Amino acid sequence: MNKYYEAFLETISKGSLERRTIIADGEEAIYQNGQLIASTSGNDISNPDLVEIIKAEPHLMLFGSGHVGKALYDLGVLQNMKMTVLDDREELLTEKRFPKAERFIAPFNELLKKEYDVVTPAYIIFTHGHSFDTDCLRYALSHPSSYIGMIGSKAKSAKALAEMREEGFSEEALRNVHTPIGLPIGAETPEEIAISIMAEIISVFRSGEHFSTIDPKLLKTMATNEGIAVRIIEKKGSAPRAVGSTMFVTENEAVGTIGGGAIEKEAIEEAKKMLKTEITHQTKHYDLSSSGDIGMVCGGNETLLFTLVK
Repeated sequence: MNKYYEAFLETISKGSLERRTIIADGEEAIYQNGQLIASTSGNDISNPDLVEIIKAEPHLMLFGSGHVGKALYDLGVLQNMKMTVLDDREELLTEKRFPKAERFIAPFNELLKKEYDVVTPAYIIFTHGHSFDTDCLRYALSHPSSYIGMIGSKAKSAKALAEMREEGFSEEALRNVHTPIGLPIGAETPEEIAISIMAEIISVFRSGEHFSTIDPKLLKTMATNEGIAVRIIEKKGSAPRAVGSTMFVTENEAVGTIGGGAIEKEAIEEAKKMLKTEITHQTKHYDLSSSGDIGMVCGGNETLLFTLVK
């Protein structure tokens, strides 16, 4: 196991973190709440060239697969979100209706006894007939999350929160439960309700300072394999991905993305060349303008940091 990326994965499951990078030698370190967690060299980085705030990419965990659940899933697909759906109705939670989600079908009292391989998900609760909403809320409050929302009337919501309060959940935790769920846009149809929920999730996720995101599954791959990490450290113009976007290239595959297209193709080829040399880090600049090295008309340019991971 690569101890740095193992610590990275464990830390980001607890919330956002700060990554500091020295570009000249590819050294990086992660911090949470101002405390050094791990670094590639074992040392603190006090004068970094680049500082980023990083969160785990959004992952929706839907307790329910009815009309609102399906509409919210469809919105998640449009945003290329990772999704997990739990329900006890196999006639609704089908591969045909939810082809891009991980599906778990069983009675809710069994589903809520399991742990799922999801990092700080957004929990959305709308079980059929609200039969298991309070049980699902208890589960969500007992796990790390980026968002918790439960559908229902004000009276039902107040009753559920009072029950959680009696069970010992803190006022701070309960204040972070969004119920009734969704932004107040006057939504009535399942599709409108889904839009109001997704808008609220995005609003919560994007609140605060500017940050970049990373896929926890990419971190897991980097913790257990040798390859080249390729990260955008500077961009201008119409380059499609943000600073911090990362791809991991091994001898056999490329995991993650830095935006696809010509730059990604060139970067994969460069990373595979690196694996055959003793080079441990380098930076390369790619120009997408018509007069640049790649010679396209879309404009924009990126600087990438290539770092050996083993």
